[in-house]
Amino acid sequence: MAQTGGEQRIFLRKASGLIRTASGTDTFIYNLGLVSVGLGVASILFYGPAYYPGGDLVWSCLLAGVCMAMIAFGFITWTITLPRSGGIYVFGSRILPPGLALTMSLVEITAWLFYCAIAAYWIILLGLSPALTFIGYLSGNDAWVAAGAWVVEPWPLFLIGSGILVLSGIILSAGMKFYLMTQRIIFTSALVGSVILIVVLATGSNADFIVSFNQLMGPILEVDEPYQAIIASGKENGWAWDGTTDWEQTWLVSNWPFLPLVGAAFSIAIGGEVKSVERSQTYGMLGAVCGATLLWVITISLATSVFGYEFLGTAAYNLLEGVGVQTDPTITLLAGVLTGSPLVCILVSLGFMFWMWMWIPGMHTFGVRAIVAWSFDRVAPEPWARISPTRHTPVVAIIFTMFVNILFMALFVFTEFFSAIVILIEAAVLAWSVVLGAGIFFPYMRPQIYEKSPIATKNILGLPMMTVACALGFAASQFYFWTLWSDPVAAGHDPQQLMIVAGVFIIGFAFYFVMKQIRKAQGVDVTLAFKEIPIE
Repeated sequence: MAQTGGEQRIFLRKASGLIRTASGTDTFIYNLGLVSVGLGVASILFYGPAYYPGGDLVWSCLLAGVCMAMIAFGFITWTITLPRSGGIYVFGSRILPPGLALTMSLVEITAWLFYCAIAAYWIILLGLSPALTFIGYLSGNDAWVAAGAWVVEPWPLFLIGSGILVLSGIILSAGMKFYLMTQRIIFTSALVGSVILIVVLATGSNADFIVSFNQLMGPILEVDEPYQAIIASGKENGWAWDGTTDWEQTWLVSNWPFLPLVGAAFSIAIGGEVKSVERSQTYGMLGAVCGATLLWVITISLATSVFGYEFLGTAAYNLLEGVGVQTDPTITLLAGVLTGSPLVCILVSLGFMFWMWMWIPGMHTFGVRAIVAWSFDRVAPEPWARISPTRHTPVVAIIFTMFVNILFMALFVFTEFFSAIVILIEAAVLAWSVVLGAGIFFPYMRPQIYEKSPIATKNILGLPMMTVACALGFAASQFYFWTLWSDPVAAGHDPQQLMIVAGVFIIGFAFYFVMKQIRKAQGVDVTLAFKEIPIE
């Protein structure tokens, strides 16, 4: 039906069916979980010293943290002004050309759904495999070592990863309350793992680690003094560092803490389900940025002191490049080596896997809420917005996006389409910067909507708070777009990779104009929805 009571029905229905269930604590946990503290530590220590020798990891975390706080500030003002679920689509569609807003939303959720698959991959690669391998090393049982190698072979990796992605769909289908409850439990367990790691590092030393590593890995690698041999072979094969801080490398390596930190703003996806929006979103976003950055600074400082910057760099470099004396330098395995304890390795590995798990249902939720918002505005198929009346959950959208996640898992495992794994986040950051840039002018261009916002009377330096906040967020997001563009290791601008991003943009515009014509044939003018505040 296109008409109701003689008037055109603007939205799909009068109410979304989603309910406000997330407290301020839930919002904080949701965002910090999507930062994934463990994943951040693992990726920074794995890729940082290896490909950015001389880059100061602590300063890179602080730089990324400051910039992400600026981005979060901009999005806080957006989500307070338009407290609805759906991410940047909700914001952009109320000021930008709707076709562009939907396209940028598609680019954004394509990135986040792809990273659901990446997180499942990393759970296995950085959590499960090192734990199995280390148990084998200590027990002398080659079956455990073989199992650690087996789980990262293509088909086991795909099947286990797909099972993880299906579990995400099942949990989300059970309802938002159930999902938030599971997140609290997982968050607590993940935090315990991080605390154990910090205690292990704080009570260890570089001398202790060298002795433990050489004793354990010497017979396995069949090399005398393997710690020193790894460093020497890495330098012989091209890894170089003169012992001083390289500020250009520090700038570039900050891509790696920035990548997980984008999760600190992900509660914009569930804006319509957050209680006390102004307080909860501010506490949730900025608290997640500060909390993650603090934990990283502590853990990374201790890790580089105990394991040694040169060792971390050469070990990962040798492994990634397939040269020299090779060993797995995953921090979970190294913590086990330091203590000689399988239990410590397992607990730290579980903590890391829990952190990485929190990425999956959180980013999955982001994609779901975006396509549900499209459907509410009638620019997507109506079944995508079908909400369970008992669980208040969009089951159809959850199942659809779950299959998209599995498709991405297959593409990542079996093809080389996504060899530069951050290329999609580069595109998403560009989309964020466009929406934040538009937010600078929103108070002036859409005053009839902005004047209803709780922050409408708040000014900074005589300018609307939203204008200042979005200007800061735009500057920070542009800074990281060009940082990613300049870094061929993390993202860069490889033509093949850019073609993938361009393809997503083309699909987005085509999808919008096809749906617009379909609705027009049904007697529906979809542009009317974009003049109103989205339904709640």
